[in-house]
Amino acid sequence: MINFKRSSIWGVSGISIGLCTFLFNYYMVPVSLPGYSVLVYPAIFTLSFFSEETYFAPKMVLFMSGQFVGYFFIGSLVQLIKKLNVRKNQS
Repeated sequence: MINFKRSSIWGVSGISIGLCTFLFNYYMVPVSLPGYSVLVYPAIFTLSFFSEETYFAPKMVLFMSGQFVGYFFIGSLVQLIKKLNVRKNQS
C-alpha cells in the first residue's frame, strides 16, 4: 500500500521547488537556471494543454497543481520501487 502522506510531502516539496525555480527564473531574466525545464517538467507538461493567452493567475494555479501531481506520482513510484526491492530481497 502506498503511503499517501509521504507522497503528499513529495508533492508539497515539488510545489516549493517549482515556486522557487519560477521566481528565480522570473526575476533573474538575464540568467538562465540550469535544469529549470527538468525541475518543473510536470508543470510544463500540464501547461502544454492550455493556450498561451490564458491569464496569469489560472496559469499559476495550473503550474502549481501540475507540480504537485507530478511530484506526488514520483513519490508514489519511489515507494513502489522500494517495496518491490524489499519483496525481491526477502524471497
